[in-house]
Amino acid sequence: MPVLPEVIKALLHRHPTREPRQRSQRRLIVAAIAALLAVLSPTLFAAQTAATNRTRSRPGSHTTDTRTKVVVDAGDVKVRIALSEARAFGGQRVGLVVDFDIAPGWHVYGKPLPQDYTPTAVIFDNDLLSGQNLDLPKPTPVKFELLGETLPVYQGRFKAVGDILLRQKLTPGEHRLGGTLSFQECNDNLCKMPQQVRFEIPLWIGARE
Repeated sequence: MPVLPEVIKALLHRHPTREPRQRSQRRLIVAAIAALLAVLSPTLFAAQTAATNRTRSRPGSHTTDTRTKVVVDAGDVKVRIALSEARAFGGQRVGLVVDFDIAPGWHVYGKPLPQDYTPTAVIFDNDLLSGQNLDLPKPTPVKFELLGETLPVYQGRFKAVGDILLRQKLTPGEHRLGGTLSFQECNDNLCKMPQQVRFEIPLWIGARE
């Protein structure tokens, strides 16, 4: 909308402003333009924001997010798994952040647990890795009257942090780092079957000079 200032200027200076009638017309024009801008501003701002976001995600842009991530949507359990780097080298240690979002009324389990329950875990395949570590926050002990047990649970939103260690000798190029999200969700009345959800994160391995 860069032409709007020129349009406003043209409308304001189209007629001499000495006569009262022409001053009145000028005020009406300004009021109409102000009302039009008020209506268009949210749309213009949204378009600018979308364009900025496209620029940030454009390959080669200086503002491109250097992280790589994947969102696992398992209904009442949603998990965002993010690596600190989208490009790495063999032998490099890469940071890991996992954000959990559990739907209201539901919970998943932490550790330690009785054998019949499934704890929450994110485990990567070992094809590209020589080591991995993920520290979940301390779960909250909750007493379940119907079960007669007190169990460690997670509810709502929580975050786990850790890292992965890449193998020393990896073929340069694009790879897919696979893994499995494991959990069992329950509410106060029932427990669903344990779930194991597969995911993959793109990771570019660079060549060492």
